[in-house]
Order: sequence, then C-alpha cells, then structure tokens
Amino acid sequence: MSTFAQETDGDLKIVNGQLVLVTRVADCVAIELRNRFLFVKGEYFLDTQLGVPYLAFIWVKNPDLLLIRSLFRKIILDTNGVTSVLDLSLDFNSSTRKLSFTFRAQCEDGNVVNGGSNQPFIVEP
Repeated sequence: MSTFAQETDGDLKIVNGQLVLVTRVADCVAIELRNRFLFVKGEYFLDTQLGVPYLAFIWVKNPDLLLIRSLFRKIILDTNGVTSVLDLSLDFNSSTRKLSFTFRAQCEDGNVVNGGSNQPFIVEP
C-alpha cells in the first residue's frame, strides 16, 4: 500500500523536486480518510455521484444523526487498510447547527488512526 504524502493544506508534498511516497499502512489510511471526508458529493464534474453527501444528509435543518453515523462508519470501513472502527462519536450543536465528529480506526498493521472534523488525522501505535 502506498500513496503520495500531503502537506497540511492538502497539497502534494515535494522534496528536492520529487514527490514523497508514503508506504506505512496507517499513514496511507490517515491520508485517504482525510481526503474522503473532504470530498463533497457533486464537486467532481466527471462523476457527480462520488463524495460524501453532505448537502443531502448533513447540511440540512434537522440532520438524522443515526444515518450520519452509519454513513461515516461506512466511509471509514470502506477505506483500504482499515479493519474496524473502534470509536465514532458525533456532536451536533442545534443552536449553531454545527456537526463535529471524531473517530478511531484500527488499521491492518495494528496502528490506530485518530481523526475527525477540524482536527488532524493522527496515527498512534
């Protein structure tokens, strides 16, 4: 398993004119999960069915938290290298209409990826 490393802003990481390749499973999973949660359904013009359906289920007046939880769980579990979801919690503030989430996912290599909205995706042994 491998992927290209990314800077904190999502740009590809380039060192001495070369793209940096990440090969550790947990690091690849962290990058892939970050990208998957940032990808809004409909934003890719060649296939508008790809991405997270934020507009349909999350950015609505009364979001269904059970549906969102199952959607986020599916996104995590469908990521190559993830074996299980150890923890997934949602926090919805109805007055500000903001939803935040955190999760812990077990990887094939035994490491755990922690992440969520507005926080970095971190690998712990």
